[in-house]
Amino acid sequence: MDNEALKISGLSFAYTSEKKILDNLSLTIKKGSYCVVLGHNGSGKSTLAKLVTGLLEADAGSIEVFGTKLTNETVYGIRSIISIVFQNPDNQFIGATVRDDIAFGLENHQVPQEKMNAIIEEYAAKVGMTQYLDKEPTNLSGGQKQRVAIAGVLAMAPKIVIFDEATSMLDPKGKATIKRVVNTMRTETPDITIISITHDIEEALLADEVLIINEGKIAKQGTPSEVFMNAEEIRNFGLDLPFIYRLANDLKSKGIEVSPDLEKLVKELCQ
Repeated sequence: MDNEALKISGLSFAYTSEKKILDNLSLTIKKGSYCVVLGHNGSGKSTLAKLVTGLLEADAGSIEVFGTKLTNETVYGIRSIISIVFQNPDNQFIGATVRDDIAFGLENHQVPQEKMNAIIEEYAAKVGMTQYLDKEPTNLSGGQKQRVAIAGVLAMAPKIVIFDEATSMLDPKGKATIKRVVNTMRTETPDITIISITHDIEEALLADEVLIINEGKIAKQGTPSEVFMNAEEIRNFGLDLPFIYRLANDLKSKGIEVSPDLEKLVKELCQ
């Protein structure tokens, strides 16, 4: 369908013969949506990202990106419209300066030299890194490095951006900065599809859709309100509830009624 960015059917993968990391997994992610993927360590979240980008080959099943099936023949074309921001931004830096680093992806995409600088300036501004363009990446903070990595990704105009545990090494201030950048991305590029693989349960509250992977399968899929409705079920997946849901449950235990709808819940708690 035209509104499907990613469609996965019956996907299975194992690093060894002893245990499948992904087991007959199927899911669909809509174009222009912000999808957060949750799961305990070893659940297969990052493996899924590697399979989608063709860095690993599935044992069974199919992956379609905007209707094109991922094969050995189509993998390079699909990679040209998917970009990944990794956990450790140091692993992504190529250039001697921030400017050089953003330029690297553009050069690989054969962007003409006369157009390149304007694109670099534009995307550095989007992530608030204009004043650092001539600085060495090694002298930046963790949050600043991730912003540079995001600028380099966005400059290549991908249709899908995958954040693979991109905030796990950052302090709370750095995480908040990246969340603001993601919100800006969504506002300024509404057609872009964002898939965030994360341990940060609070980030899920910002998403259009939340996926929970458990034992190699999609255990839950829906809006944040739908997914976090059952606290016991979430804990059985090895996860905790976002703070606002824990607070709501505490209030309910004291006889205070609150709405199960997230937006109404936030308003009620703010009162």
